Amino acid sequence: MTLPIQPNATCDIYRYPNGPPASPALSGVKIVLLPDWQKGQDAGERGNASLTWTHIMLVDASVDIRDMYAGASTMTAQDSVYAPDQNGTRFNVVFIELVQRDTPNVHKRVYLDRFQPTWPSNEL
Repeated sequence: MTLPIQPNATCDIYRYPNGPPASPALSGVKIVLLPDWQKGQDAGERGNASLTWTHIMLVDASVDIRDMYAGASTMTAQDSVYAPDQNGTRFNVVFIELVQRDTPNVHKRVYLDRFQPTWPSNEL
C-alpha cells in the first residue's frame, strides 16, 4: 500500500485524552498534508459545525487513526495529530475515509481541524 503522491511531512498521533509531553500512540507517520480551509468551512453550512475542517491529510491505509464521527448525530473522542511531531502544530481529527479501495494506492483521507496556535507563531 502506498500513498498516491509523495509524503510532504510527518506527524505524531495521540489518542484522546493524551497529548504532549506524553508519548504518542504513533510517531513519525509519513503523511501528505494539504490546506483545505474553504471546502472545510463550506461543509459547515450543513448545520454541523463540528464537521468542519481546515486541512486534509493522506496516510497509508494501515495507519491506526480514529475520528470523532460515530453516527449521524453522535460524536466520540477523536485522535489529535501533531505535525511534524509532538512539538508542532496540533490538529483534531474530524473524519476519516478510505479511498481508492481495491487499488494499489488505497489510503485514508483524514479531515483535520487545526487547533488554535499560540500567537505569534511559526506553526502552520
